[in-house]
Amino acid sequence: MGVTRPWQLPRWTEVRELHQGRCGRTVLAWPTPSRAGSGETLESGQADEGRKGPAVVRYVPARLLVHHTRADAFQEDVERLRGLLLPEAAVPQRFVRAPAFRSAYERSVAAVGGALIEDAVEGTTLARLLEHHGALSRHAASVVFLDLLRALAAVHTRGTAHGGLHAGKIMVDTDGKVRVTGLGLAALTTGDPQLRAPELWQGTGAASAAADVYAATCLLYQCLTGQPPFAVPQLFSLMSRHTTAPPPVGGIPSSLRRPLDAGLTKDPGLRPRADTLLRQTWHGAADEGRQELAALAEPLIEPLPHTPPAPSPPRWSIRPAGRGPIRPSPSRRTTSYAEEPSQYDKFNARCTRGS
Repeated sequence: MGVTRPWQLPRWTEVRELHQGRCGRTVLAWPTPSRAGSGETLESGQADEGRKGPAVVRYVPARLLVHHTRADAFQEDVERLRGLLLPEAAVPQRFVRAPAFRSAYERSVAAVGGALIEDAVEGTTLARLLEHHGALSRHAASVVFLDLLRALAAVHTRGTAHGGLHAGKIMVDTDGKVRVTGLGLAALTTGDPQLRAPELWQGTGAASAAADVYAATCLLYQCLTGQPPFAVPQLFSLMSRHTTAPPPVGGIPSSLRRPLDAGLTKDPGLRPRADTLLRQTWHGAADEGRQELAALAEPLIEPLPHTPPAPSPPRWSIRPAGRGPIRPSPSRRTTSYAEEPSQYDKFNARCTRGS
């Protein structure tokens, strides 16, 4: 059986890989100026003619989209978020469906079901920032929490949730501004166990606005202490702590103790909404907090490219007439990924018969 090359978004050039996880391989990519005639189907009906810079492209595994109900919920979430203008979040723009795969191949690890495109954010992740610098001051932690709540409040008004919050999905830029990434994947993710709300351990695990608030409050605790609220390695012990243990508010600054205790409420029905918790959280010294975040983040940020990558060299070398068939350049020789003869072999056969 031949090996099928994984699908890639037509007429986009990959710049570098950013991450690879359960919800797919994420890359920084640049679109070509013209997309006419590419033959792709755009879920949102919009093209990228006006895009002036790179974008983040997430290749969603086909195995996550084989279940039709989950695939429909995922595409509905992307559609709900489309057009949302939010400075605290990188909102997905559209989903491009990949060509149909054979049913046996759809269940393989390498198969791609489509590409989710969102604006690129120049910054570093909160996870990397905490790894390098440890716990933040209450001013910086408050800024992260408030920006996160603003993003969640806007997303929740669209009738969807994030579902997969963790420190790797929070970006901090050189101005100390915070942006949430990874939106639109609520139907495809089960969330980070370290931040999983009690109801998700006991129920179906479906993403919800209340579970987002719980995860955001866990991130506030992580910013203040450098570790999640229940830092135990065993999964069963982690479930027990999240579902039964009281919120660990000891050592938390008094100005943030009340919102942290409210956000970690076990009963989702008693847990405040994101917009309510936003009003209850201390807003003091925001400028000081942003300056701290900017100073910590700047040395860790890899700038985004400002120009598209140079085009790849020609794949085939051309010889003058009468000097034999066209062959691949030695430096660009490729391997056939199918059992049937390649176009190169067929062309050589025609040249041989003609001579």
